[in-house]
Amino acid sequence: MREFSLPALYEVPTDGNLTDLIRRNAAQHPEVAVMSRKVAGAWTDVSATQFLAEVRAAAKGLIASGVQPGDRVALMSRTRFEWVL
Repeated sequence: MREFSLPALYEVPTDGNLTDLIRRNAAQHPEVAVMSRKVAGAWTDVSATQFLAEVRAAAKGLIASGVQPGDRVALMSRTRFEWVL
């Protein structure tokens, strides 16, 4: 067995979380498309602001269903836009 490693290219802040980049993108570049998704058979761009709103809505749904900080959530689905949320 061979092993290979490199030093980290980025230091993750100890107080950081997954939404830091999403919030920063929405604040700095609100109308820039950060991804696309298929709507009614056509690909549609999603701006940084729209994506942040959907991330917040998904988080509120998880919280409302009883998910607590530190809980684990499993996803079982085909690959799709909602996985990113």
